[in-house]
Amino acid sequence: MSDLQKHGRARIPLREVSGLSSVLVDGVLRLIAVGDARVSLALADVDDDGQVGPWSVLTTADVATREEDDGRFAQLEAVAADGGGVVWVLTEETSWLAGVDLAARAVVGTAHLDTSALPELDASWSQEGASRGEGLLLMREGHVLVAKEKQPAGLVELGPRGDAPLGVSRDTLLGDGEPFALLGEELDALAWWPLSDDVRRTLHDLSDLARDASGDVWLMSDQSTRMARLALPLEPGADPVVEDVLDLPGSVDKPEGLCFLPGGVVAVAEDRHDDADNLWLLTRRSGRGVEQHGRTT
Repeated sequence: MSDLQKHGRARIPLREVSGLSSVLVDGVLRLIAVGDARVSLALADVDDDGQVGPWSVLTTADVATREEDDGRFAQLEAVAADGGGVVWVLTEETSWLAGVDLAARAVVGTAHLDTSALPELDASWSQEGASRGEGLLLMREGHVLVAKEKQPAGLVELGPRGDAPLGVSRDTLLGDGEPFALLGEELDALAWWPLSDDVRRTLHDLSDLARDASGDVWLMSDQSTRMARLALPLEPGADPVVEDVLDLPGSVDKPEGLCFLPGGVVAVAEDRHDDADNLWLLTRRSGRGVEQHGRTT
C-alpha cells in the first residue's frame, strides 16, 4: 500500500509534462506546467480546496522573444515561479534558464548554465546527450538549485561567477512573494551534491524538486515512483540525506512534476504521450496533510 492516496485527477493540456510549479498571484494560487514535447506553458488557478480550474496554454508564438533566443529553448524540463509574476524555465538539452513575465508575455532574462568550474560534475554534464537539469528551485542572491536526473543523480547550486555557494536551507531558498534576481547571463556551478549510495537506494533518479510552505525541499524519483524530504540544511561538501519517504500509488506512471497545493494536496504530473489524465492529486493515506501555504490539515 502506498503512503499517498488518490484525491482527484485532472488533465494538463500538454503531452510529455516535464515540470510543475505554483505561484501566488494577487492572492490566487496558480499551477504552472511545462512540456518537453513542444515549448509551452500550461496555467490554471487552484481554489482553497486544491481543485484545479480551467487551463490556458502559452507557446513561444505567444511570447515576445529576442532574436538571439531562437534555438535556446529546447526540451523544457523544469519550471519555478517567483513572486514577481515571472516563470523561470530550465532547458535540459541546451542548459539555459529563461524568465517569462506572464503579464507582459515576454522573456525578461536568460542565462546559460556552466558547470566547468566543478570538473567532477562537468565530466557527466557536458557529455553529448547527458542527463542534466530535471528540477529547479529559485534561491536568493541570484542562485538556483537544480536537480540532475541521473548518471549520476544529484543536486547542483549555480550562481553568478565568483560567488560562494549558499547551501540549501529555508533561509537561502527564495520565499513566497519574493522576485528572483537574475544577475548576469552566465550561472556557474558552485556546489555539487551527488546522491550517496544510501539515498540512491531510495531514489534511483531525480525527476523534480518542490518546496512546501514550511520551506522543506522534496525530491521526486521517476524510476522509484516515490518522493522524499531532503534533510536541511545541506551545506557545501556534505552528503544529502533524505527523510519522510513517501511511495506514490502504483498506478502513477513516470512522475515528472511535483508541487504542493492547499488542503494537504500533493500534485504529481505524469509524462504521457496520449490524451489521458496526466495530473494526480494525492493526499497522505493517514489523513495527515502535508503542510502548505501556512496551513496544516
